[in-house]
Amino acid sequence: MVAILMSTYNGEKYIKEQIESIYAQTYKDFQLFVRDDGSEKKFVEQLEKLQQEYGFALEKGENVGFLPSFMWLLSSVDQADYFAFADQDDIWYPQKIQMAVEWMERQKDKDTPLLFHSAYDIVDTQGKVIDTFCFDNRGYDFRKSITENHYSGFSMVINGVLRTAMLKADLSELDYHDWWAAMIAHALGTGYFDKQVMAKHRSHGDNVTTFNFATRLRWLVENMTKGSEIRKRAGEFKKCFYDKLDTEQKKIIDLFCSESYDLKKALKKCFYYKKWRSAWSSELTLRFLMLVGKI
Repeated sequence: MVAILMSTYNGEKYIKEQIESIYAQTYKDFQLFVRDDGSEKKFVEQLEKLQQEYGFALEKGENVGFLPSFMWLLSSVDQADYFAFADQDDIWYPQKIQMAVEWMERQKDKDTPLLFHSAYDIVDTQGKVIDTFCFDNRGYDFRKSITENHYSGFSMVINGVLRTAMLKADLSELDYHDWWAAMIAHALGTGYFDKQVMAKHRSHGDNVTTFNFATRLRWLVENMTKGSEIRKRAGEFKKCFYDKLDTEQKKIIDLFCSESYDLKKALKKCFYYKKWRSAWSSELTLRFLMLVGKI
């Protein structure tokens, strides 16, 4: 059985179309669990009507943000073999869940964390395709997962082993549940990116997976002034899983876990012989932050 976990917040424009696409899946052994994150009354009433129509489970909660909301769902739903995350404003193609389950069932190491991710179309507010995101994750390993994430929750399916590992985290040390899942999968199991497009992802400026110049600039400023989410997440990862890492993985994670500025570690990260990120503009920014001790 697949548990589909959706966190909603004032998503009246697109929610019906997304729920319709979920219930149109060719794979039928699933249950949809929705947690509303403190939306306005009008949207909650819309959700209640959809619940009556489709029969999904609905939790009406207080506004806590997308990360705690999704992680609450993940911790509350345990009677499933696999877990999928869903955004409120996307559209799933009919075979999305079936593809993921078939891949999971083919894996030999089912007792390790498994993560399946499919490519997706990026669409505008009218549903017109403006780009396609497809990532070749050959060469993307645990080291790169510390500083760069290509896995988005809405296109992700995980197994129960990865779910259990994700729930070890102190949420105050995390920013993104999908990035956390990617690190665990690439350190202790398997992260797989399928090139078949299985969803339409809306890019409209309000969703948290929208990346543009403004969000990248804000990321730089926040790292300089408030501290790095990369360092926080690496520290939490070390606390949770250090004893399960191999020697080389331990050396890598240790580079990000100094309590104070360590010039030797800063230079080693800054002048590391392999790239940390795919885009050179992002790579240079990251290395600057490493050199000055922010990452």
